[in-house]
Amino acid sequence: MQFLIFLVFAMLVGSVLFAKKDTLSTRLKVIFLIIVGLLIGLAWLYEDTISAESQEYRVALNAFKQGKTLYCDDVEVSAKKFVFISGTQSFVANDKNKEHKGVVIDIATCKTEK
Repeated sequence: MQFLIFLVFAMLVGSVLFAKKDTLSTRLKVIFLIIVGLLIGLAWLYEDTISAESQEYRVALNAFKQGKTLYCDDVEVSAKKFVFISGTQSFVANDKNKEHKGVVIDIATCKTEK
């Protein structure tokens, strides 16, 4: 998908650069290229941020699966008391955990250490 978007951008930039002067002025071409550059920069920044967050979630989930305790908003989450739901990326209390019954904890709030 990313390759397809890259090809569309490349074709768009190429068509703007090779457009006749009477169709698009040089100033308009420069403005267009600056806007495209900014959009690509913002997309890269967004992708980098999401990638870093995903890595943190994977580390927390691996620790949970290894039997370690996670600390999520003052709640200690362990495999003994909670179950991980992959669809919502959250922890839900299991049947043995009456203290936190009905509580849903998002993995984004969890840390591996206090």
